[in-house]
Amino acid sequence: VEVVDTVGAGDSFSGTFTARTLLGDPLAEAHRAAVNTAAYVCTQNGAWPEYPEHMPDYLAQAE
Repeated sequence: VEVVDTVGAGDSFSGTFTARTLLGDPLAEAHRAAVNTAAYVCTQNGAWPEYPEHMPDYLAQAE
C-alpha cells in the first residue's frame, strides 16, 4: 500500500484482531483481517471516529 498516515494503524489492528477472535474466527483469519484493516488505515489521512461503511467490501477484496 502507499502509506499516507499511520495514525490509528495499531489501534485498528488490535481492535480488528480482538473483535474477529471474539467472534470465533480462526487466529489466521483474524490476523489477516487485522493486517488488511491496518494497511487500509495507513492509506488514509488522520484518525477516524469509526470505520467507513465500505470497510467490509475492502476487506473482502483484500483476501
